[in-house]
Amino acid sequence: MQSAVDSPFAGSGVGGTPNMTQQPVVPDDGTVQMFTEEAEPGTSELDAVRRTVPAGSTLNETVWQTLKRDLLQIALNLRLVLVPVSKQSTAKRALREWDLWGPMIFSVSLALLLSHQSGEFLEEKKKIERWSPKRPLTTSKPPDSPAKAFSVVFCVLTVGACVLTLNVILLGGKIVFLQACSLLGYCTFPLLVAAAIVSPIQIKVVRLLGMLLGVAWASWAAVPFVSASVSEKRKTLAVYPLMMMYLFLSWVALIG
Repeated sequence: MQSAVDSPFAGSGVGGTPNMTQQPVVPDDGTVQMFTEEAEPGTSELDAVRRTVPAGSTLNETVWQTLKRDLLQIALNLRLVLVPVSKQSTAKRALREWDLWGPMIFSVSLALLLSHQSGEFLEEKKKIERWSPKRPLTTSKPPDSPAKAFSVVFCVLTVGACVLTLNVILLGGKIVFLQACSLLGYCTFPLLVAAAIVSPIQIKVVRLLGMLLGVAWASWAAVPFVSASVSEKRKTLAVYPLMMMYLFLSWVALIG
């Protein structure tokens, strides 16, 4: 006869002596402790929320802390553009921690500047035609030229980001579309500075040299970021589409 100890139902309460000392096994994933702590009397709602948020999260920071952190990130990335002689590890970290606030500010500023230049061009043409009614000057620019100049910047940057992403992937590198947008936006800052400097200048040669300098600066600033995505031997092929895009934007700034 099988004893109660050897019975397969021992300790289960069926066909044997029930084991009153056995406790149910609860997975220790922190859930029970979290609800136990929240149920404790004298605990405020804010303290309970703080305990449930993981360490290092930005959900509990103030608006000023968020703005300060974003401005600091923009300043660090802009320094890499102004002085593009950083190490490849620094460029990789900046490309990995991308943001879109800086590119948005520089892209909108460049678009506003080019649309303002185009508007001034049309106003000057209208004044000349007003003083010379017998010989009206024909212009190839439509009345909505400022709006088109504003939209051209965003269209070119969007297409450029798509081309850059596809080009890097075909060259064996790794980059995502939003990283390409961030890279193009930050490297547009030298072009923005050059366009703002040559805007009041009427000498065509000086304007051309200034915009070419801005294109060279923007292309040079993009080299460390592109080198962090592709191999060293193929970085020239990756930077070439960026240089062509900056040349087109500089041409738009010159004819405006």
